[in-house]
Amino acid sequence: MDITPREKAALNSSEKLKEKFQHHPQIKRIAHHSHLPKAIFNQSKELRVIKGASRKKEMNRCKHSKPESVPFVSEKRKHIVAVVK
Repeated sequence: MDITPREKAALNSSEKLKEKFQHHPQIKRIAHHSHLPKAIFNQSKELRVIKGASRKKEMNRCKHSKPESVPFVSEKRKHIVAVVK
């Protein structure tokens, strides 16, 4: 994907501003801001809510069942399909 001249100019000017105000305490926060399309932002927010709900449900299931009957499986281990030896 190619950058338009207007976009290139905007990026250059923002870089110069970051350089000029690099000692300002809030420049790090400003520098890390980038536009995210609204649809993507809302989908990621919804996904975060869904994951949080499932995590909470699993923790409640562990709390209210007999000890050791529901094993705790970390989020990382859930996505492992098979271990090759």
